[in-house]
Parts: sequence; structure tokens; C-alpha cells
Amino acid sequence: MKRTALYRIFSVLILVMTLVLTSCNDSWDDHYSKSTKVVSDQTLYGYINSKPELSTFAEMLRISGYDKVINSDQSYTVWAPNNAALEGVDLQNEDLVVEIVRNHIARSIFSTSGVMLSRVSMLNGKYVTFIREEAGFSFGRMLLSEGNTLLKNGLLHIIDGYVPYTNNIWEHIGRTSGLDSLRSFLYRQDRFVFDPVNSVEIGYNEDDQPIYDSIFVYRNLVLDRLGHINDEDSIYTALLPNNDAWNEAYEKIRPYFNIPDVFGGAGRAHFITQFTIIQDLFYRGVYESPEAMPYMTSTNGNTMYNPASLFSNTVAQELSNGWVYQTASIQISDTASWFKPILVEAEFPQGRTNANSSILQRNSQGSGFDISDDRYIVVEPTGLSNVAQPSVTFQIPNTLSATYNIHVVFVPEAIVNPSNPRPNKANFTLVSINTTTGRIRRNPITPSNNVTDAHEVTRMHLGEFTFDFANVVDQEYPSVPVVLEVTNAVRTDETAEFSRTMRIDCIILEPVIE
Repeated sequence: MKRTALYRIFSVLILVMTLVLTSCNDSWDDHYSKSTKVVSDQTLYGYINSKPELSTFAEMLRISGYDKVINSDQSYTVWAPNNAALEGVDLQNEDLVVEIVRNHIARSIFSTSGVMLSRVSMLNGKYVTFIREEAGFSFGRMLLSEGNTLLKNGLLHIIDGYVPYTNNIWEHIGRTSGLDSLRSFLYRQDRFVFDPVNSVEIGYNEDDQPIYDSIFVYRNLVLDRLGHINDEDSIYTALLPNNDAWNEAYEKIRPYFNIPDVFGGAGRAHFITQFTIIQDLFYRGVYESPEAMPYMTSTNGNTMYNPASLFSNTVAQELSNGWVYQTASIQISDTASWFKPILVEAEFPQGRTNANSSILQRNSQGSGFDISDDRYIVVEPTGLSNVAQPSVTFQIPNTLSATYNIHVVFVPEAIVNPSNPRPNKANFTLVSINTTTGRIRRNPITPSNNVTDAHEVTRMHLGEFTFDFANVVDQEYPSVPVVLEVTNAVRTDETAEFSRTMRIDCIILEPVIE
């Protein structure tokens, strides 16, 4: 509380100093209609303080320190609530007083002249609607009882009610009971990061390293990656899990992230699980009836096709930068969010190696074959040995500690030899992590049928495989030990019937929901 009060005093002093240095001498007469009432050369604060019906608001200005702000030469518009409107306000609650005051003052001049609908940016960064209605003008749905009083440094409107401070989504999470787990995770991501661009080099230390007059900027991983839900200029719809929903989701998701100690272990698994819970909770724009939408795409890029169940049994609330829906159970589908199919395109060279072969990339456009991205690779043998068979190995990143159906998609030889195409045969080895120290195991896989179709695209099912450990790849842990090796299985004496050249489109891992 002491820290908050000191910060408030400091902020007001800085604002007042800025106003003195940047004061303006606008001639306001040109800005208003004839309905503007010119009273005197009193300042906004001086006039408000002289009006008995505004004595409560005048006291609030003094408590908050904003009497000095609107007593300066800078121009403002004030929507002052009358005494009756402020009867229930506890003036001993300084935080509340400051919130109300800052929510009724705006920089610059806002007359009723020509106003139909305006969103006014207040000193607290919130936006309040100033609008002409049938009953007259209203500010935040509060009617003006007296308007357009022109004073020395601004314009005064008197209103019959006060506009309550409305939280944005970030503030709501911080101030709402029952959201402790969500709040704790989000707020722990706050960081102040050194800004080398705006920091000034002022010398060197004894080790000849530069010394900076350092500038640090506020960053938050969640805000940076999923959306600035603390920004009044950005509008979102958010699904907010209460503590029960958070714990339920954690218990469901955590087993998918059994991470070896060498790749971060339990601590990293704990963080990834929590981030996974929140990664699809935020949606850009306002959805007052999200349950009626056919689908919604989260700020993380995942599309939810079940808004009806996702937003069922939720409690809705409108905030200053969108809507929130508090829920006791997160109904996000596994395979739409975190346990998603994995697709490895064969033509992507990153993480791909080959042996006893050369790799050529080909385009399938116009061939009539349904091939992913219209591209595939050709694995040509470079020798005739039955011992050193041609092979290609693909890294498979981001496998979870879960079960997948594994498929390899082969392109038929008919794409280049339609008159007399030959099939191909292949063997497979899947390399996976089998200890918490990161040791790997080679798992030979023999599908029930390892022969490709010579005329049609073959989606070869290698079978189900359960990974004991997750391999989540990021900048800190870029290693991908999980690989699939595809080896030609055609002997040199079988080339009359089979081709030793493999054509591969992609690798697909499909989640198995147990």
C-alpha cells in the first residue's frame, strides 16, 4: 500500500511538471458551438471547488492529487459527478478515489457540439463512450445535467452519476477470487528486459566491457505470445478457468509431458503443462454469444470447432477491453490444442539425413496424384549392395509421451513411368528416448504389408507406437532425438519385379486417444 501511494504521488508530480513545461494557449472560442457557456477565467479545479453541488468530487481531486493537474495550463475535459452521485463512495479508500477521478478526466476538449458517438480516452487509459441519446447527452450511460462550461484551462460537464472503473481482462484476472492458479502463472511471467537499442553507452569497465545507462522494458511471455490482454486498445474474448478447472486440466495434460531430466525434467514439464492450459483461452474480437459460433480460432492459432460446449455453463462479464467467460471445466479438445497430429514433409531438408543414396526433390503438379504440397523426394540408390541399402532418416519433433499411429506416404512409380510401374518395399526403424538421461532405443518396425502400390499413392500404416518420454523442441532445447529411418528393402535380384528407388511424400503421426 505504501509503495502504491508513493508511486501515485510520484506519477502526479511528474504529470504536473510535464503540463507546466508543455502548456498551451489555445484559443478555444473557435472550437465550440454557441451553446458553450463561458463562465470566467477560473481553472477547472477552481470552478469545481467553488460549486457546492460538486464538493465531494472536489475533495476527491484533493485526495488523489489531481486538483493540481486540472489547475495547470494544460487543457482538459472533466465530467464531474454531482454530490448525489457520489454518496456511496468511501473517501477513505484512496485507490478507489484515484480510479474514479482518473476515469472522469480526459486530455483535450470534448464539447457536445457535433457529438453523436465518441470513445474518449481517459487519464487512466480507459475508453468511455460520450454519446447523444434521445434523452440528451450521456457519458458512460450517465446523463449530463449541465454541459459545455468553458473555463480557463478546459471544459466541464456535470453528470448525474459516476462511471465506475471497469477492469480490463488482465486486471480482472488479478482482482477476481477463484482465479488464483491462472493469476499465479500469468503474473510469474513478468520480466524487465535490458533494451540495448535505447540504452546509452557511457564508458567501459576495467575489463574493457561497455557500461550502459541502462533502459529496461516490461515483458511478459504470455502477453507477447498470446495477446496483450492488458491493453485497452485491443479487444479480446477470454475463457478463464477457476481453480477447480485449472487443477482438472493440469491432471489431464501433465502425463503428456514426461520430459527426461537431460531436457529439463519435471520443472520444464510443469511449466509446459501450465502454458498448455492457457494457450487456447484467448480469442481476438468480441463474442457476446460465442456458443453460437461454428468455430473460433485462438490467438495461438488453433481452431476450436466446439464453441457450444467450450462456453457452456460459463459466467459472462463485459470488461473494458472485451468479454470474459469464467468456467469450472475447460472443454478444449486434446487433438485441437496440444495432442495434435504431427506432419513431417519429406522434402524439408532440416533434420533429414540419408545413406547409400542421393536425394532429389520433385514437383507433382499436373500429375493427378494427391500429394501434400505437390512436392515429394526421390531416394535414389548409389550402389548395388544388398548390405548397404539406400535409406533416408527424418527427425520427428514434438512427440509427446503418448501413443500415435504412424504412417509413411509413398508416391507411386507411375508418376514417372505410367506404362510399366513397379512397386517398392521398405523397412523402418523408429528411434525413441527410453531413459530420463536421454538415452535412445532403436525400435525396428515391421508393418503387416511393407509393399507400396505401383499405381496409387500408398499411405502405409506402420502401426501404433507409445513414446515413454516427450520431446518438446524450443530454442533452449533444440535437440530432436526421435527419428524415423526408412530403408529400401528390395534386394538386387528383385529389381525385375520391384524398384529400388523410393518416392516419399511425408510422415504422419496421428494421436491415439485412450
